[in-house]
Amino acid sequence: MKKHKNQNVIASPAYPEVLPWFARRANISEARAKALWDLTCAELDGQSAAPAELAKARMAQFIERIGQEAGLPVTPEYTEQPDQFAWLCRHQARLGDMALVASGAIAKFWQQAMTPPKLAR
Repeated sequence: MKKHKNQNVIASPAYPEVLPWFARRANISEARAKALWDLTCAELDGQSAAPAELAKARMAQFIERIGQEAGLPVTPEYTEQPDQFAWLCRHQARLGDMALVASGAIAKFWQQAMTPPKLAR
């Protein structure tokens, strides 16, 4: 029975849970996506950064690499900012509609709750 760990095994970071989704989206095999992840981790292991920033850098480079592998970007690049006033008006209208729908539902519930049931004569 072993009482100590094998120190010769190099632990690689666990694969991200979204890796199969990226593989399907890029239309490549999951094994190829894992190979790309391992390659990305091997390249970025030399950096001495905070663990959170290292994880962000790994994911950003992995997305870039899988996009190159697929031949098209997985995430689109936006060169123009959306019209912010139109965005504000559209979302304000949605919030207003949501308030109207909610108040209509409350009024209907209140009306049903406060109406006495009709008794048989």
